[in-house]
Amino acid sequence: MTQNTNKKNIIVAILTDWSEAFTSEDGSFYCGTQEEDKLRTNEIINISDLVIAATDLHPLNAPEFVTNGGLFPVHDLVLPEQYDKDFVYAITPEGVELRLGDKTVSPQLTETIYDAVKDRKGSIIVPRGVYFQGGNVTPFCTPDDIEKTFDERIISVDEFIEGDFDYIVAPKQYFDATRLDSDIVMPDSKHQGIPDVNYNVFDLLEKKYPGDEYEITLINTGVVEGICRLHTSSGLRQMFPRSRMINIADATTALYGIGLGYETAEQSRDACERVGKDIGIEYMTTKKCVEEFRK
Repeated sequence: MTQNTNKKNIIVAILTDWSEAFTSEDGSFYCGTQEEDKLRTNEIINISDLVIAATDLHPLNAPEFVTNGGLFPVHDLVLPEQYDKDFVYAITPEGVELRLGDKTVSPQLTETIYDAVKDRKGSIIVPRGVYFQGGNVTPFCTPDDIEKTFDERIISVDEFIEGDFDYIVAPKQYFDATRLDSDIVMPDSKHQGIPDVNYNVFDLLEKKYPGDEYEITLINTGVVEGICRLHTSSGLRQMFPRSRMINIADATTALYGIGLGYETAEQSRDACERVGKDIGIEYMTTKKCVEEFRK
């Protein structure tokens, strides 16, 4: 796809769910991510103008947790250091409670990838809905809790648009990082530090980079291939119908096996690539992408 050379091309790297809980070997929901997947993601970071780390951030009563009748182990909790070895993070189909032991439920970026962004100017943009997920009518945590969890500062809309931030932590509650609840279903109470309306960082990109001056290229990495990476890239495609959209084929993790949707990693990746191409998402290796966009 040819870019308009009269506009500046902004490369935005989306890092979906590269959290310790998902992608570190001691993670409570480790999905099999390998070190080379992380290193290839770092190559994408290095060619990007803005990095957005879209990460799950959940309360203990999140309906997707198996401990609440859902499908998945507990993961990506606020202030993860407060959960000790006896914390029950999963229940087997036979009803056996699994305790955390030396595992982590942390939503923070896995170490290898964090090393690639830690020197960038970072901040956090938290959707209002994240605070009220799980049916909570009052916030399940405070903005201060989130800042302590990620060791970054929450910023306002104006700070993001006018500032020179190049790394944003973007807590989310759904597989699709772009999805938001309607304000109609949100509690109408006001809370210090929590936005009065529901928005996320993706809503702000075209305000920061207006279309008469910029073209935005979105490059997606993350886990897992057939769930959060697929849903997020599909959501981005709908939000940015005119932008170039690239999913990095070898900077993701396929979830497969007994009882899951795919029997092999190849099946997962083939299916996701086909679905992506149906809506105009390119699939590309890290090597090819870096060769095209190297600054």
